[in-house]
Amino acid sequence: MSKTIRLTGFILLVGLIVGCVSEPSKTTIDQADRPGATSAAETNMRLGLNYLEQGDYATALEKLNKSLEQDPTLASTHNTIALLYQQLNEMEKAEEHFKEAISLAPTYSEAYNNYGVFLCREARYTEAEENFLKAVENPLYEKQWHAYENAGLCAIRASDNIRADEYFRKALQDNPLSIKSILGLAQINYDEGYYPEAHDYLQRYRDVAPHSPRSLLLNIQVANKMGDKDAVASYSLYLRANFPDSEESHQVKKGQY
Repeated sequence: MSKTIRLTGFILLVGLIVGCVSEPSKTTIDQADRPGATSAAETNMRLGLNYLEQGDYATALEKLNKSLEQDPTLASTHNTIALLYQQLNEMEKAEEHFKEAISLAPTYSEAYNNYGVFLCREARYTEAEENFLKAVENPLYEKQWHAYENAGLCAIRASDNIRADEYFRKALQDNPLSIKSILGLAQINYDEGYYPEAHDYLQRYRDVAPHSPRSLLLNIQVANKMGDKDAVASYSLYLRANFPDSEESHQVKKGQY
């Protein structure tokens, strides 16, 4: 027999250009069914995850360590405690537990995705890409687009627009509403001087997501390159009115676009 473990909710933002994301999600992994110990370990893992979501790291660590005492082979606990250690900036411990999660459950796509985000944050771009691609090897992974999107964000951080373009397009094939991939492609086309194409992606972004400081700045930059002064003025006004304290707003005030 086997148990199915579902992890939901926690989102860890990493400082990439558009925001690479790691998360325990609805991916399923199989664990050996050891009555009693495994059930208690799962309960403490879920409690630890809940406390992690709430920002109570001390209690989260207590519950997750208890889970590992009860069942040291529970891959989901290793994945979750790795995210916690990443939040605590204890990177050696985080990597140790990511590796253990993957070793215990070789088809655990979310662990590969999360480890990829970790590696990208550490500027280990080749290793990060390998783990994102490992995540999508599992045909049962429900969010392959998520790993492709993170691979694209990491490629941007590595200054590789060609790979970023490839991965963003793959993410959109799986999830046409992947807003970070849409905005990423708009940014790439702007950087490469393809302003009409960048404008088209920004229109697509506006159709599925509310404006953000980043999207507004990019709209201003594209409109400026296309000579649309009315659009520049309109987006600038919107940015200053709705996000007055953002870095993008200050940048536009200084005419740096």
